[in-house]
Amino acid sequence: MYILMVRLKVKEDKINEFIKESIGDSHGSVINEPGCRRFDIIQDQNDPSLFGFCEIYDNEDSFKAHTSYEHFKIWAENTKDFYDAETEVSFCKPIYPIEKVNWDSIRTEASVDSYFSNSSLMIIAAPQYVKNENVDEFIKSITLDSIGSTNEEPGCLRFDVYQNVNDPTELYLYEVYVNADAFEYHKSTPHIKKWKETVKDMYDESRKGSGSRVGKNIWPPDNWSWSSGQRK
Repeated sequence: MYILMVRLKVKEDKINEFIKESIGDSHGSVINEPGCRRFDIIQDQNDPSLFGFCEIYDNEDSFKAHTSYEHFKIWAENTKDFYDAETEVSFCKPIYPIEKVNWDSIRTEASVDSYFSNSSLMIIAAPQYVKNENVDEFIKSITLDSIGSTNEEPGCLRFDVYQNVNDPTELYLYEVYVNADAFEYHKSTPHIKKWKETVKDMYDESRKGSGSRVGKNIWPPDNWSWSSGQRK
């Protein structure tokens, strides 16, 4: 899979317009593009001008095809003056899960009632910058935490780990919880405590920044498929 983790900052007076335009592009992508599996939109809870996209394609060619579709061109043109900072994009590959994964978000049988667009989920998209010599060890540790989260926490729908294909020291955590309380529950679990202790000295502190997005799902709706089928 070819995964884009996108970080955007939007002008405050353009937030509502940006959401409308981005939903149009996201919906068009998963409905019309055979190679696009997901196009999630996240809005940060502390700073509503910060957004994150998680786009998952079958391969790099599918992503390149994405830019040729009319819905993408409309979005790019209509939002070109909306930004308050340069957009950041990490091109990634999946580290976990990689077997028996359902990447698709669309549920054609799902109700289209507006009630399910309540943005009730809690999403975390967090880049982690690791020392080069600790990358393999970090991946091993975070994979164990991911397995613990998706198999032992009823409120954790997914816990994906992605790696930047151009910079292996950048690992992305993409977590989906049924609500904010489920995320709070996650933070006190034995596996997360063990993981934090294990990796505390593995980070490249010189690159530590504020690239994370922690907030609600703007799209797709709550009743689409947010689980990747990781539970055993």
